[in-house]
Amino acid sequence: MKAGRAPLVSIVLLNYNGRAFLASCLDSVLAQDYPLIEVIIVDNASTDGSLGILEEPRFAAFKLIKNEDNEGFARGMNIGMAAAAGEYIMPLNFDVVMEPRFISQMAVAADQGDKVGSVSGKLLRLGDAGKTNVIDSTGHVIFKNRYVINRGEDAPDTGQFDKPDFVFGTCGAIPLYKKTMLDDIAWQGQYYDESFFIMLEDVDIDWRAQLRGWRCAYTPAAVAYHYRGATGSGKSRLIQRHYYKNRHLLILKNDGALSYFLHIPVIWLMDLYLNIDILFTAPVALLLACSDIIRLLPLTLRKRRVIQATRVAPRSAIESWFKPYHWSLAIRRKLGLPIRGAS
Repeated sequence: MKAGRAPLVSIVLLNYNGRAFLASCLDSVLAQDYPLIEVIIVDNASTDGSLGILEEPRFAAFKLIKNEDNEGFARGMNIGMAAAAGEYIMPLNFDVVMEPRFISQMAVAADQGDKVGSVSGKLLRLGDAGKTNVIDSTGHVIFKNRYVINRGEDAPDTGQFDKPDFVFGTCGAIPLYKKTMLDDIAWQGQYYDESFFIMLEDVDIDWRAQLRGWRCAYTPAAVAYHYRGATGSGKSRLIQRHYYKNRHLLILKNDGALSYFLHIPVIWLMDLYLNIDILFTAPVALLLACSDIIRLLPLTLRKRRVIQATRVAPRSAIESWFKPYHWSLAIRRKLGLPIRGAS
């Protein structure tokens, strides 16, 4: 950060039945050495008594917004982010625990130039027994088939990601976004696309930001721990429905026509794999997802027209992020084996 200047960081935590994790997460917020933080907690109509934790005196300064219904991740976060006053906005999953210097180091990485719009730290896995040395995310990797994983996911941390770098984007569990970038890519005031509800909404921000010429910095000096799964991953019908739907909305909105055409074989092969998978594991979710896509198609096309008309990044710049896909990743994930995410 520039000498004498500490931008306000607005932490926006979305809670939905996070009682098992919430206190530890918020205690790690209180332990941060960064001098200027506001905390906004948005509750999506929790029923597990987790809001009682916020009555504890140490959390009294946090602002609480109560939604009457479960608005989903995207809209819930947008509600909190609209109330944020910071130059930097940090969405936070309740199943994350930060090291004390996390926010300070993220802010340092954000201060590398005007076109750095987002930052990823080094996320390690938080297990039932506590902190581990297993990588959760060091940023997003996107492949030519438009499949996205967390870089290094499930691999032991041996220092292979200890060099600062630029990545395609950042995991939504605890990114840092510049407010100027969010405002630049927003759709009618929405930062996260509320059509997504949950799943891949962070990748959508990555892609829209790249199209507008923003960069995502990765800093290994910012370390946090993520439980992964507490806020909505897994294979529930709801998650499968929204993942399938959002993959198609993501591509339809953001992909260049020529780029898509050049990569049709690998994109369609991945689509075939995903179609077969969901057809046999959650056919109802597939039907609901297809219905969603048809219903949202006119709105998505309107968004596409704006996104593509205002893009500034050349096709070559976006193409440079698309990596070759190794099918061993899909096989290992299907078998429940560590995927050892791409480097």
